[in-house]
Amino acid sequence: MNRQCLICASSAVLTRDAAKGLTLIVGLLHSAIKSAQRPDEGSGHADFLSGMASIAPAYPKARKAAEDVVRFHFAGFNCLCLRCGALFD
Repeated sequence: MNRQCLICASSAVLTRDAAKGLTLIVGLLHSAIKSAQRPDEGSGHADFLSGMASIAPAYPKARKAAEDVVRFHFAGFNCLCLRCGALFD
């Protein structure tokens, strides 16, 4: 369903669930990239495996960050307009 902002009629609307999912993905990717770039390990295959192995332990921290984004940026509303900043349901 395509939602539009109630104030500016923009279609650049982010839902609460989408923001939570995006934040979770970004947090997990950050952990994988950070772990894969360690200088003390080998290159190529070992870096990839190191990055993939760091995803599971990073999940609780990434999930907390996603919940914080929803809590502080959405303040109980379901939608956020990325153009004007309006919060609405």
